Amino acid sequence: MSEQEKLMRRINAYRFATWELHIFLDTHPGDCKAAKQQEEYRRMAEELTAQYEAAYGPMNQNSSDTSRWAWISNPWPWDVNKGGNK
Repeated sequence: MSEQEKLMRRINAYRFATWELHIFLDTHPGDCKAAKQQEEYRRMAEELTAQYEAAYGPMNQNSSDTSRWAWISNPWPWDVNKGGNK
């Protein structure tokens, strides 16, 4: 697994945990420990997303600090030979 894939998995894990805690807090609104954990996971997902975007480019159209056309700056799949170079 590449470093990019590992980073993406970590981001997705934190996003999933944040969403699950959000659902839990709908039924347990007074659970301060869960609310604190949700905020910690949200911050971690944000930090990892920033790392990912700095290394690999924008993740979606709402990504911050990216050019509108940044997605075209990387080589297209057909521009890369089997060795991974242009």
